Amino acid sequence: MKILKKIQPIVSLYLSFANKFTNSKWWFLSSTIAFIVLVVPNDTYSIETISFNQQEGNTTLVPNKIDLTNLPREEIYKVVHKDFILQFFFNNRDIFGYIFKRKKNIGIMTQLCLYRSCEETSHDFRKVIARPFEPPYDKDFFSVKFPQNLQYDFQGLEFLSYK
Repeated sequence: MKILKKIQPIVSLYLSFANKFTNSKWWFLSSTIAFIVLVVPNDTYSIETISFNQQEGNTTLVPNKIDLTNLPREEIYKVVHKDFILQFFFNNRDIFGYIFKRKKNIGIMTQLCLYRSCEETSHDFRKVIARPFEPPYDKDFFSVKFPQNLQYDFQGLEFLSYK
C-alpha cells in the first residue's frame, strides 16, 4: 500500500516582501520616509527650547498683575510674591513655568483675566498650580493650558496665593 503525501509549497516570507519593495511606488514611499526621518533637521519641528535659570540676565521682572497685551514676546518673566517666587514663559496661549520657592502651607493659583486690570468676572479662568501641603514644591515645573473652544482672549494674568 502506498501512502500519498501532499506536498505543501513553502513560500518564503522574504520573497513575498521583496516583490512589494521592487514595485516603484513602495520604493518611493520607503525612501521618502527614510529621508524625512534621517535627513530633516530637528530645527524644523515646532518645539522651542526654553531654559529656566536663576540668572537675572535672562528674566524680566513683572508685577503680580500682568497686562498681557503689553508683554514682550518670547521672554521669560519672573514674579516675586511674598509667598512664592516663580518664572514663566507665555506663548500667547499656554503658560509654562518653574516654581523656585514657595511656602508649603500656601497654594498657588493662576487667574487669566478678561480685563487688563484683573477685575473679577465670570469669564475669568482660574487654575490651581500647587495646592497647600502638596507637590509641586520648590524647584518644580508647572503648566497652564489655554481652555479649549473659547471664543475670546484674555488680557490679564495674575498669580494668587491661597490657603
